[in-house]
Amino acid sequence: MPMPLDIRIGDRERAAAAERLSAHHAAGRLSVDELEQRLERANAAVYAHELESLETDLPRRVAAPRPPRAWPALPFALIALGVAGSIAVGHPLVPLFVLAAFLLWRRAASVRA
Repeated sequence: MPMPLDIRIGDRERAAAAERLSAHHAAGRLSVDELEQRLERANAAVYAHELESLETDLPRRVAAPRPPRAWPALPFALIALGVAGSIAVGHPLVPLFVLAAFLLWRRAASVRA
């Protein structure tokens, strides 16, 4: 969410702007002199609009979409093997394995979020 332009900024915002400017320099969009001038202005900035003005002529970085994470197959295979083994020996512990599968599923969902 963009911040209002008349709000005061802190070191974190200045450092983030300096990183973005350095990335533009590395991509060849800024010369060394331009980078130095803009970094000086970024470090002296007090309000968000001052940082915003440093990057108006530069393209915005768009976050690349993350590839979908693969399901952790090994834990589910071990659970299935454990269920089959417990049934085969006559000691069905299926509810425990179902609980373990549910907990692994919730953990995988929280990691993706």
